[in-house]
Amino acid sequence: MQLFYKQNTKERVFMASMKDLRIFLGPLLLLIVSYVIYQLRYPLWFSLKYVESIFFMLILSYLAVFLLALFLLKKDSKKSLLSVFRVNSHRMILVGVVFAFLYQGIWYLMSFAIGDKFASTSFPSLSGYESYAVYFLPLAFALQLVFVTFGSFVEEVAYRGYVQTRISSKYGLIVGILTASLFWFLQHIQFFQIVWIENFTQTRFLDLICGGIFIGYFFFKSKENIWSVFSFHALLDIFGVSVPLVVTASSFVASQLVNVLSYVIMILLVYYLL
Repeated sequence: MQLFYKQNTKERVFMASMKDLRIFLGPLLLLIVSYVIYQLRYPLWFSLKYVESIFFMLILSYLAVFLLALFLLKKDSKKSLLSVFRVNSHRMILVGVVFAFLYQGIWYLMSFAIGDKFASTSFPSLSGYESYAVYFLPLAFALQLVFVTFGSFVEEVAYRGYVQTRISSKYGLIVGILTASLFWFLQHIQFFQIVWIENFTQTRFLDLICGGIFIGYFFFKSKENIWSVFSFHALLDIFGVSVPLVVTASSFVASQLVNVLSYVIMILLVYYLL
């Protein structure tokens, strides 16, 4: 009888553990589907000649991820999508905008202080797409802005609105933020490009890790207002493609330190101001 009880208890514990782990299935599915979409668009990318076509393709790929995120939100959150996207306070949108300007200013000031080199570029530069033909430059730049803005929105809905809230509901805030940050970081890595990975680890590794943690914490402090983190994220991405400045780091260690310290300062601002 005692042996039967112990076996039954172990089975219940095992089943409970499996049930707990099922909470990660949706986030994993989201990440896997994102990679499948990226894998499909990769060969298509090099077959296109015009940069406008590339931006249009990127927008469509984000649309597919967005639709999946909406489906998972509806299925797993057990609440209406209207409640997820309701604008409870325009103040938090403004706070996101202000924080984006603050972060950018802090980052530039610290970069200048450590001796990074600043150089002006043409506007718009379409940096990273110089090898592609441009049909009409204003149209290309407008599509790029749509791409980075919509991409920011999709990522926040998917990784903060869905992944973070889902994991946090079971395992707490810290695990939720770290999991969402990890998944958000992983979805940026293009595993099928070795050269790209090498450049990525040297330039954006800590930036994305620290940025994900900050945005996750900001999302929590804003009472899970998706528009607050979207306005912050989108504005930073818009800065990235529209500010006519190129910053060359004086050293690898110093540039990574600037990334870390900038987000540490932002976390402290969120902690004390919100």
